Amino acid sequence: MAVAPSAMGETLPERDELRLISWVRVSNAVAHFAQCLPFRVRCSNDLDRGLAWAPRKFALRHGELAPDPPGWKTALRFDVDCPCDRQPHARSGYCPRAATYWRDAALAEPSFVVVNPTNGHAHYVYLLRGWIRVDGADPSQLAAVRYFAAIERAYTRALHADPGYAGLVQHNPFAACYETYSGRDEPYSLGELAAFVELPGLAPRRQAEIRTDGRNVETFDRLRHWAYGAIAHYRCGPRERWDEVVDARALLIAEQVRAAHPAASHPFSDHEALATAKSVADWVWLRYDGGSLTRVRADTAVRREKHCQRDLAARRERGSIPRDVYLAEVQRRRVAASTLRGLGVAIEEIARRLGAGVRSVHRWISEIRCVPSPCAPSDFEPRRQPTIRQAPLNFVEGSVDSVVGLVPCQGPGEGFPSAQPMGGTGCPARSAEPANGVADSGRGVRGGTSVAESPMAYIQRRIREITSDGPRSP
Repeated sequence: MAVAPSAMGETLPERDELRLISWVRVSNAVAHFAQCLPFRVRCSNDLDRGLAWAPRKFALRHGELAPDPPGWKTALRFDVDCPCDRQPHARSGYCPRAATYWRDAALAEPSFVVVNPTNGHAHYVYLLRGWIRVDGADPSQLAAVRYFAAIERAYTRALHADPGYAGLVQHNPFAACYETYSGRDEPYSLGELAAFVELPGLAPRRQAEIRTDGRNVETFDRLRHWAYGAIAHYRCGPRERWDEVVDARALLIAEQVRAAHPAASHPFSDHEALATAKSVADWVWLRYDGGSLTRVRADTAVRREKHCQRDLAARRERGSIPRDVYLAEVQRRRVAASTLRGLGVAIEEIARRLGAGVRSVHRWISEIRCVPSPCAPSDFEPRRQPTIRQAPLNFVEGSVDSVVGLVPCQGPGEGFPSAQPMGGTGCPARSAEPANGVADSGRGVRGGTSVAESPMAYIQRRIREITSDGPRSP
C-alpha cells in the first residue's frame, strides 16, 4: 500500500471538512469515509474523558472518532496491536508487522489503515457498500447482522486482533498524530469479504436430552421452563385449572425421566413429581412476572383503574353544584354580557370582565337575542334571530316615519330599560290605524301570508301606488 503522509505541523482550514481532506494526499476510500460521516459525530482527544458530540467539521480535528450513526454499522474495524506476540521486538516496544499483517494472513486489502507511530499498533477499516442496521428495529436485516458478525469473528481470528474491540471508536485518519495507509478505493460487500475467510458453521440445535445429574432436578427444570411460557394462557382462569394442568405435565415428565433411568436403585414415584409440581405451580402463579399477561400486571392494572375512578369521583363531588344554581349563574352571565354589549363594550373586554372566552360571549349574546316571543305559534318551530325586516311596520301614512323611520327595536329580555310603551311584539307601540282611517292592509302582506318586506321595497311600492292613483291630499 502507498503511504499517505499526514499534514504534520500545518494549519488546517476551519470552515469545511471537504477542504480539510485536500490537505493530505488521501485515497478515494478515505475521502468517502469523511463525506459519509453523520452531521454530528462523537469525538475525543482523550478517551479517558469520554466522547462528546460535535459537528462533523470540528470532529475531524480530534484524534478519536465514533463514525457510525447510532444503531448502524458502516464498516468492519479491527484493532491489531501485535500479531507476532511482541517476541521479536519485546525490547523496543514497536511492532512493524501490525500495519501489513493482512498480507501475511491472505485477507482482503483494507480500505485504509491508521497506524500509531509510537508503537506500530494499527486500526484496520473495511468500508461497507451497504450499511447494516444492528439495533433490531428492522427484522428483515437480522440475517445480515448474523452474517456481519460471523465475518467479523473470522477476521478477528485471522488478524490476531483484539477480540474485545467493539469497533465503536477508531483513530482519525486525518489526525496529525497518526499515519494513514491507503488501500482499496471501492467499498466492500459482505460477500466479497467472506470470500477470504472460512466462516464457522451454524451451531447444531441443542437436543432436549434427559440429564443424569438427578431425576428431581431434571423434572424441576423441565417443568419450570414449560410453566414460564404456559402461565399466560391460564391467568384469566381459576387457580384450580392451573394446578391441574401443571400436575398433568409433571406426571408426563416423570414418565420420561423413569424411561431414561431404567437402572435406578429405586423408582421415581409420582408423589415426588406432584410435590415438585405444587412448588412450581405456586411460585409461577404468585411471583412470576414475565410473559404476555401475568397476575402481577393484571392486579396492578385493576388497582390503578380503581384509583383513577375514585379520584375522578372525588373531583366531581368537590366541584358539583345544584343544577338550578348552575343555570342561574349561566343566566346571570348571559344577561351581563348582553347588557355590556348594548352599552358598546367590546367583545374582548366583556370576555375579560366575565372571565370567559370570546366564543362564549358571542354565544351568550346570540342566546339572548334568540329568545322566542310569548306569542310564538309553536315550541317546535326553529328559533330565528329577529331582524328589521321581521318587525311590524306600523306607520302613519304621509309622515316622515313612513319613509325613513325604520329603526331596529330591542327585543324582550335583553336587559335594556325602555320608557316607551311596548306593544305585543316588544317594539314601541304606534298608532294601529292610519290618519285617514283607512287601513293599509297590503303593507308587508302578500297573498294573505305574512312575508318579510324590506324598507326599500316598501318605499318603491308606495311610490308606485301614489303615481298610479294620481295625486292625493295629505
